[in-house]
Amino acid sequence: MIQARLLGPADVGIWRALRSEGVRLFPDAFLPSPNEVATVSEEQDTRMIAQGGRYGVFDDATALGIAAFRQEGFERARHRASIGPFYITPQAQGSGAADTLIAALLNHAVKTGVWQLELCVAAANARAIAFYERHGFRREGRWPNAIVTADGPQHDWFYVLELPHE
Repeated sequence: MIQARLLGPADVGIWRALRSEGVRLFPDAFLPSPNEVATVSEEQDTRMIAQGGRYGVFDDATALGIAAFRQEGFERARHRASIGPFYITPQAQGSGAADTLIAALLNHAVKTGVWQLELCVAAANARAIAFYERHGFRREGRWPNAIVTADGPQHDWFYVLELPHE
């Protein structure tokens, strides 16, 4: 049964393995390069996970993906949070794991008073774009030259999902 849950410090190995895999397999979908990810210490990742907002999706004990939820810290912007990275292993794509993971992030948003979720997605990543649009995210703008790869600049789309609020 596929379920998502908040990760804790004991899950640092899962986070590190899946983030490294995602950056290696889909380097244009992540801001950090594989070399930059490799320089992050386990201690740094453990501290980051302990702050909250990092989720995993699992089929029983098998980790299928990870996602981060980062709420804005300034009082006037606490209604906003960004999502990313969001990664599902290739073998789990199409299994419903991504839907389960995004549902957990949406639930977390509601519980924390967030009513605007934001993310950027590579303009060339049609599958991710379709996924986010299917979940109600709408394209709000273009982030030119979001990253520069060996093939040149890559553009991202900026997406927003407004949740019901009072």
